[in-house]
Order: sequence, then structure tokens, then C-alpha cells
Amino acid sequence: MEKIPSYLLNLAGEYRVCSELNKRGVFATVTYGNHKGVDVYAISDRQERALRIEVKTSQQGNFVTKISQKRLAKNPTAPDFWVLFQIIRNGDESFTERFFVLSNKDICSVQAARNRKYAKGYFARHKCKPDFTKGVDNVKLSDVLKYEDDWSKIVQRFSRAERAHRVRASR
Repeated sequence: MEKIPSYLLNLAGEYRVCSELNKRGVFATVTYGNHKGVDVYAISDRQERALRIEVKTSQQGNFVTKISQKRLAKNPTAPDFWVLFQIIRNGDESFTERFFVLSNKDICSVQAARNRKYAKGYFARHKCKPDFTKGVDNVKLSDVLKYEDDWSKIVQRFSRAERAHRVRASR
């Protein structure tokens, strides 16, 4: 089956994530440009809070993260959330779609575990540690299954903020 070209694949993922968030009552919008910091902003009803969301779309069983290469594990400007979107073209021109929603802490933990496993095999073969600043980090579908459709992470972040605002306003 023919693959979706990468520039369309990335846009499809970003728009689908916005659609899913909008359906759940969270205003979300795609960011544009060649040097953008994140792919999607989710904005609270009162427009007092915005969450940064990185979207990674794949037609395979893995997602490229580049966490080590971009040093995102301890970067204060890292995305708040990551949504990994898998889209598979079926034979009848329909698609199978899956979403995996992770906090930045979650994805960094998953990537670290994947890197440890890789490093162990690499060391056994080469008798030295790999340099994770080179190459391209990725996680496998099997690494993120427990995060499937966990949209409540994002929705609840806004719910807590709105409740806190109402409490402050009632004082």
C-alpha cells in the first residue's frame, strides 16, 4: 500500500490531535512555521493557560522522538505533553488510527528505558557505550501501549486549573 508523504503525514497528525482535543472540550490549534517550538497549543477557556503539545505521527510501529538529541529530558522549554499518532492505511482506502498521550515526564522515562536496552546490546557488540547525542531516538509502539487514548491527562490539567480559578475567585 502507498504511504502518505511525510509532509502530509505530519499535518494530518497535528490536525487530528487538535480535532480530538476540540471534541473533548479543549481548544487546540496547530502552530505553523519551519522553526516552531511545538506542534499544537491547547488553550484554556479563560485563555490564561496554554499547554505545549508535540505530535509524532507514524505509519509504522515506532515513533521518532529525538529526545536525547534535543536534550528534552531536562529542558524547561520541553513540551508539556506528547501525542503519538499511528495511522495505518487499510486496503479499502480507510485508515486505522491510534493515539498515545504522554506527559513529557512519561515520554522521557519511556525513551530512557528504550535507550538503556539499546545501550546494553550496543555495549555487548562494541565494548563501548553509544553516543545518544548522535543518531535518532525513537520509541516502539509496544513501549507506549498503556498510554493509548489517555486524553484525560490533558483535559484534567485544564479542569484543575479552572477549579482553582473558581476557588480563588470565590474568596
